[in-house]
Amino acid sequence: MGGQGESKLTDLGAHEWRVAVGYRYLHGNQFFLGDQVNNSFAPFGAPIIYHIHSADVTVTYAATDRFSLNLTVPVLDGTQSAVRADTVRHDAHAVGLGDISLVGSAWLLNPRTHAKGNVALGLGVKAPTGSNRYADSLFRADGSWIQYPVDQSIQPGDGGWGVILQMQAFRRLFAGAVAYLAGAYLVSPRALSDVSRPAPNSSVYWSVPDVYSARVGLMYLLLPTHGLSVSLGGRIDGIPYHDLVGGGDAGFRRPGHVVFLDPAVALTRGRSTFTVSSPIRVSGSLADSAMVRPNGVPSPTRSAGDLARMLIFVGYSRRF
Repeated sequence: MGGQGESKLTDLGAHEWRVAVGYRYLHGNQFFLGDQVNNSFAPFGAPIIYHIHSADVTVTYAATDRFSLNLTVPVLDGTQSAVRADTVRHDAHAVGLGDISLVGSAWLLNPRTHAKGNVALGLGVKAPTGSNRYADSLFRADGSWIQYPVDQSIQPGDGGWGVILQMQAFRRLFAGAVAYLAGAYLVSPRALSDVSRPAPNSSVYWSVPDVYSARVGLMYLLLPTHGLSVSLGGRIDGIPYHDLVGGGDAGFRRPGHVVFLDPAVALTRGRSTFTVSSPIRVSGSLADSAMVRPNGVPSPTRSAGDLARMLIFVGYSRRF
């Protein structure tokens, strides 16, 4: 989920468990052309509006002081509102189980002897348990409609297996202050999903793209006796132009990135931790997509689409 700070960075000992519940709200209502907001380039000159609610449950088991396993089960409820071919605004909706992931993570240094700083690496797998074919009404120019898979941006799943690469690191700088760095990259070996774009692009299939996210910043224990900490940093989320493996440029994708200022608050009470974060968008940009048609001919599309305008994260975790 991201956006969630921890007041104790190596808080699980051998054979301990942690259950975390995270909620994310994403809102978007601005159409980007490259790195500029320009709603006039949106379909029929009207911006596309997104409301996406997602939640996940993560169960962590520490096999040792240094190695843990994380199982994450997400669910998603997303709505995309746009003016369709009949020149009327309609909502498309999707809801369901997302793609479940299992990640193993290990601290490179012994947490018992390196409490002031450490680095952890993670490796895992994402299974295509979420539907990427959730359908809703697609309206045609004559006012008729058919059931068709909704836009990829609100589908519960992406239709492919994935390999998850993770890294996190921290360093205590002075009393109560900790610098942190965290990143994740999803490698998607599958080039194309089994869902084509609506007409007139029905011969072009959605890509199953790689995805990345990274955060860096400073956390400060504001009220030690009350377990209250605050953090401030930067965050970047994006889809690369090229995949690392799996045929990279096939199909259609929306490559680009968005950068946020990332403030957060965490409150720890005994074995429980509450977190709240609302990243503030600083900049964003979309790149031209090298859409490849079935005949193998590249057909670049303009760098236009939507980027998240508002994010809200709320989390609760408890150690056992």
